[in-house]
Amino acid sequence: MSLLRVAISASLVAILGISPALAQTGPDDPTPTDAETPQGTPPAVQPAPPPPAAPSAAGAYDDRPFARIVPNFLTDLRRLPSLDTAVVLGVGGLLSAVAYQNDVHFTRQASAGGTDQIFAVGGSMGDGYMQAGIAVGVYAAGRLSKSNATAHIGADLIRAQLVTGLLVHSLKLATQRDRPNGTHDSATKTYAFPSGHSAATWTTATVLWRHLGWRVGAPASLLAAYASASRLQQNQHYMSDVLFGAALGIASARTATIGHGQRRLAVTPVPMSGGGAVMFSLLPN
Repeated sequence: MSLLRVAISASLVAILGISPALAQTGPDDPTPTDAETPQGTPPAVQPAPPPPAAPSAAGAYDDRPFARIVPNFLTDLRRLPSLDTAVVLGVGGLLSAVAYQNDVHFTRQASAGGTDQIFAVGGSMGDGYMQAGIAVGVYAAGRLSKSNATAHIGADLIRAQLVTGLLVHSLKLATQRDRPNGTHDSATKTYAFPSGHSAATWTTATVLWRHLGWRVGAPASLLAAYASASRLQQNQHYMSDVLFGAALGIASARTATIGHGQRRLAVTPVPMSGGGAVMFSLLPN
């Protein structure tokens, strides 16, 4: 597979781009007027109507992630084409293209001493089914413990892993790159580019970072980096596979957690004498 094919595939991904009515007094149940109220009898106090439900905001808690799996998935796909996604995948694509020039060298250096069992654990941890199981487990734990915050994280993990899985497997089919050991399984479509293990673990790490901050996100990111490195050491992926897989996971997670990060990227055109400029700013959500 040529560098052009990788770049084209990366570019294609980068551009993918009720409030309840208030109760009313019906004609058959009129409210008594002052004139109709007997002297000395206080007027009946009518219960205040419930406030209208606020519309669902982006990133609001979804207590039915499985029942709403299709509409939620379609919503995330519509949100995916954005400046934030373009920046993440653009950086990931650039790093992947640079690494592509020395892919064989990186992988040979990483696996020179043979496969190490320490890194074999990273391969198991980064498996897509394992990460999906973690997502479902977090959601179930939140529901059983009646913790909406935990269930919310689990629901976002489920949605993010779905988007990641679609992007990863679509690119694998589009590129059909053999693994460093010269093999692929055409039946299960386990091609090399991009790394699904890298994408899945970085998806989880990014969702946790967006919800819980760096104290949880940083350790999760270290585990994601370990899982990604294991794919090189186990001679399963090239460096470019791992880098772009990480970018896909981050982009998918950021899409599924819109409104949860502490900062958002804003782009502002700035007119200048004889031309103009574009200002990038990090703003609080």
